[in-house]
Amino acid sequence: MNALKISFLFLFFAGAINAQINLVPNPSFEDTVFCPSVSDNMQDVQDWSSFGNSADYFNGCSATPTNVPYTAFGYQLAHSGTAFCGVVTYLKANHPNGNNYREYIGVQLLTPLQIGTRYYFSFYAVSAQHYGSIGFFSNNIGLRFFTNSYSKLNPAPVDNFAHIKLDTLLNDTVNWLRISGSFIADSIYQYVSIGNFYDYLNTDTLIFTSSNPFCAYSYIDDVCVTTDSLFNETWTGLQNIELNEIHIWPNPVQNYFQFSAKQLIDEVTIYDSRGKLIKSENVNALEGRIDFDVLSDGIYFAVFRKERDFSVYKFLKF
Repeated sequence: MNALKISFLFLFFAGAINAQINLVPNPSFEDTVFCPSVSDNMQDVQDWSSFGNSADYFNGCSATPTNVPYTAFGYQLAHSGTAFCGVVTYLKANHPNGNNYREYIGVQLLTPLQIGTRYYFSFYAVSAQHYGSIGFFSNNIGLRFFTNSYSKLNPAPVDNFAHIKLDTLLNDTVNWLRISGSFIADSIYQYVSIGNFYDYLNTDTLIFTSSNPFCAYSYIDDVCVTTDSLFNETWTGLQNIELNEIHIWPNPVQNYFQFSAKQLIDEVTIYDSRGKLIKSENVNALEGRIDFDVLSDGIYFAVFRKERDFSVYKFLKF
């Protein structure tokens, strides 16, 4: 692949992003730091974190209450794989935590969005079953881009704006619903977050149980942000996992990294944080070692190519 084509496809900070790259790391939440054992545990999922209050992570490697499919809130299969996250999208009036208590998950994108470029995005959501406090359906679960990050103690704003939201009630507790949209980036957004960014007065709800619940709760899976509309429509979490079964180590690196893959890798290319091509190496192997003659400290991207498919990994040189 010639340098001009590579530059056009992979300039992370000054050009178009390759059509088949999902800019969301760990988009199906399958990669863990630790198997979760208690709720309020977003520190256990790789790359993601809470962007407000006590969002939850569920994985098949765990036992109830954080197991998949046997969650604390009922039986729920993942949309793909064996993991998903969950957030409170509504809390009824006069609750001690406040009318506008919300939970969010968020992640830093593999590369910032470029102003003037159209991006396509999607995620899957399903309502949790009735369990104790859960018994409301709500609308407005949505996706929003930010230029800065938020945290458990510094929540994302509830200010009645999202780049895409579900206007109707999320009223299915079995089948995952795909929520998608597109926009032309107007800022250099670096983060994406999911939850309900609309306040109590602008959120519709419906009680679906005869008990006395006080919240609506939604599971989230398979998040995608890309520049390719077709890829956004056809991408699934399982497909992404298959394309990304590549391991690199050590990370951070000093003078080299090694890799192993389940598919034969044709080529490995390295780019710096400005999109400049640093190194290109034909490998034609399932495993190998990439050496760096001169590489200053900083963030880099390794692009693994197999025919027309690509996988992108971020690593740190120190």
